[in-house]
Amino acid sequence: MASVQCVKCGKEEEPITDTLFMGKLETEIKTKVCKNCWKQWEGMRVMVINEYQVNLGEESGRELVKKQMRAFLNLGESTDTSKLQANYKPPQ
Repeated sequence: MASVQCVKCGKEEEPITDTLFMGKLETEIKTKVCKNCWKQWEGMRVMVINEYQVNLGEESGRELVKKQMRAFLNLGESTDTSKLQANYKPPQ
């Protein structure tokens, strides 16, 4: 099976095979992020939505989540994630 050099963890790991429904971003994510780090983001995404009280029905809410995702996955975005990092507990 192929592997991907992950920009988040720096390891060569199993690639994401699921459909992400991320439009143009999906290709970038699948070529740069491993499956394990994507699973971490899925847990973090819930925290982002709750901590920032994001309304996903609004474009600004979806953009905030995308910006946080790009920062969390080290995809070239910088944003203040200290509020989230203090409360983040990795899935077990």
